[in-house]
Amino acid sequence: MKLKEFLKQNPDSVNEDFIPARKRDVKKMEMKANKIITMMKELAKDFKKVHGTKEGQLWNKSKDWEDLARKADSEYGGWFGYVYDSDFIGDK
Repeated sequence: MKLKEFLKQNPDSVNEDFIPARKRDVKKMEMKANKIITMMKELAKDFKKVHGTKEGQLWNKSKDWEDLARKADSEYGGWFGYVYDSDFIGDK
């Protein structure tokens, strides 16, 4: 059940202070998140170029940075995938 449907059926549980985000603001946030992810991936590649990965510590750190970029991509993508299908975004 969507939030809007629930609120129509239960009008006394409406939170008067809730204001959904504007779609264009969420879109701006998504574009910034995509830039961050791109920069993180480029930074992980640059790390390999600058430091190499012959030493164990450098290899591990290189993989940590790649994993960090992958996790950020997953977290941001998951949130924006959810929020576009939720009631947290208004019509404008």
